[in-house]
Amino acid sequence: MELFVSSAQQHKVGNCLLWRGTAADEDGPPWSHVAKAGCAVTTSTANVLSNRNKFHRPGIVRSILYIISLNQNSHFMHARTTLLIIGMSAAVAATAQCPFTPTILPSDLILCPNESGTLTTQVYDAYQWNKDGSPISGATGQTLTVDQWADAGSSFTVSATLDGCTEMSAPVLVDGWVFLLPYVIHGGDEPIGTGANGESLFCEGDTMTLTLSPGYTENIQWTNNGVAIPAPEGTSPVLTVTTSGSYTVSAAPSVCPNSIMGIGVEVVATFTPPMQPDIVANGDQICVYPAGNSTQWYLAGAPAGNTDCITVTSAGPYTAFVDYGNNCQVLSEPYFTTGIRSLPTDAPSVSPIPASSTVTIHWSATGDPQGTWMLLDLTGRMISSGMVPQSGRTAVDVSKLAEGNYVLRSVESSWPPIRIVVSH
Repeated sequence: MELFVSSAQQHKVGNCLLWRGTAADEDGPPWSHVAKAGCAVTTSTANVLSNRNKFHRPGIVRSILYIISLNQNSHFMHARTTLLIIGMSAAVAATAQCPFTPTILPSDLILCPNESGTLTTQVYDAYQWNKDGSPISGATGQTLTVDQWADAGSSFTVSATLDGCTEMSAPVLVDGWVFLLPYVIHGGDEPIGTGANGESLFCEGDTMTLTLSPGYTENIQWTNNGVAIPAPEGTSPVLTVTTSGSYTVSAAPSVCPNSIMGIGVEVVATFTPPMQPDIVANGDQICVYPAGNSTQWYLAGAPAGNTDCITVTSAGPYTAFVDYGNNCQVLSEPYFTTGIRSLPTDAPSVSPIPASSTVTIHWSATGDPQGTWMLLDLTGRMISSGMVPQSGRTAVDVSKLAEGNYVLRSVESSWPPIRIVVSH
């Protein structure tokens, strides 16, 4: 059965539009229909909406009703309209939706740390944004600003109104990136120890590598003692360290290049210069300089003695290892001889070794006096000096000198430097 509504069959009562119609019904007598629209209507000719609501009633295979809905300007208002069917065993409610559905863009917003974003919808007459099902106070514009810290993980909708009809959008989830802090991976040579403040101890010549954790590829900047290391070393994922300092790095993940984060700690490394003894001649002997806790001599790689000074008895390269009480110690450079050394005729000797109060210089009786002798400390600072005599002895007071090693030398003479050890 189809019911056609004409202007002759309608009239206005208050804010309701009523009409009555009849139609042939195979299963019963003509029946009446009353439609109630929640708006003021005019007396203009009613128009039939294209929207059709289909329903069934007892005894009818199918009934089709064309619903009329007018606003104050005689335009179609696609709002909720309730239709009451009189004469049926039960009332049937038919609902007409708005002819639009608001959408939110972007629909897959993922915010970086400390970042804000904007949700937007189409142009309508009015808006109300909702967060997790509750209206957001004051959020009545076309756009909504969301924040990663406050809004990540929440669902947002917007109720939009156009020509008096209000429709709600589908929900959109605002998500946020969460990252572990960056870290560094240590590599290179093993440290020789750990300092009192937790610093890694290395010998000069060693290498420490620091590798930035995977995923942090943007805006990399390494620093040493708070000063940025220039590119390309300072902007590489891997930093090679060979000098003492306090190192750290900051970087950003590839998906959030502006979210720069630091590792939160500093990697402190200390590189100590290695101690290497010299080998110097002292009369008919060769001695290590400076002396240490213990000495091991080698002749062509074979052990040759363990005193500070040894007498040269064979041709070949002599080397010495001296224990200075630290982990950065290296073998001396080789000292080459061609046999029992023939010392310069003007070379003096010193005694005692070590000396506590006075050291005696024994001058050669065959040498010609040349120039000035000097007693130097390890920094090259002159402690005392005098003229080289023809022969005899010179006593030098060392009682007030700090314990350690000193050198006796003369620039003008041909004899090599001679080591003097002071021990109180």
